[in-house]
Amino acid sequence: MTSFDEVTTWAPAAPGVWRGEVAAEWMQGRAAFGGVVTAAALRALREQVGPERALRSFTASFMAPVQPGVAEVKAQLLREGRALSHGEAKVEQGGGVSAVVLAAFAAPRESGVRVVGERVTPPCAPDGVMDMPYIEGVVPRFVQNFHLRWADGDYPFVGSAAARFGGWCRHRTAATGLEAVVGLLDAWPAPVLPMLKGPAPASTVRWSAHLVGDVEAALGGWCWFTSRALAAQDGYASTLNHLYAEDGALVAWTEQLVAVFDR
Repeated sequence: MTSFDEVTTWAPAAPGVWRGEVAAEWMQGRAAFGGVVTAAALRALREQVGPERALRSFTASFMAPVQPGVAEVKAQLLREGRALSHGEAKVEQGGGVSAVVLAAFAAPRESGVRVVGERVTPPCAPDGVMDMPYIEGVVPRFVQNFHLRWADGDYPFVGSAAARFGGWCRHRTAATGLEAVVGLLDAWPAPVLPMLKGPAPASTVRWSAHLVGDVEAALGGWCWFTSRALAAQDGYASTLNHLYAEDGALVAWTEQLVAVFDR
């Protein structure tokens, strides 16, 4: 099995260009798992930013599916200030752009303003919940690389009345650095899928995330994830998601625009 670190750490091929191979076990239907594509782009950008500047926020737009095999990241820093760096990375395959990632990296600064994210109390411990089963042809292949344990709400495709859920998660393979949280943030299905009565694909169109807590400390154990749909119509759903450390401290939050192909 190819680890998360291996599939997202691409090798320098030319100035500003990194090349890597997406393994088949990291596929999500006909496309590579978006968490892998985004993390590979962010790792390339991080190589151009000093280690004192941590990933704070990113936005990813997915234009075309990345297929198994070789792909490239073309990354550049757009601006570097005294504490903040802005970068752009394009993931390309077959001569076309598959995804574009914009990211902000920042060093800590002294400030009198501090707002701590709201702490939550998960309804149960992770050890008391079973992993979501892998069902060939229904569950995407990449899910086998994660522990996903539903603890609140319904599984996908059960005709639920609610577009929300919560559960525990962690990597099964080696996953280090702040990019590892990117995989956890994108590992779960869209919260509208439990409303469907049968399998149907869904694809992320646009995805924004903000890292706000002690991310690296959280990756040492289980993380609690919540997801809900803010609105859904015309075949698209807008979702809001939060990732917490095992002790309930907020680590990151995301919003996604998801296309649902149920008709």
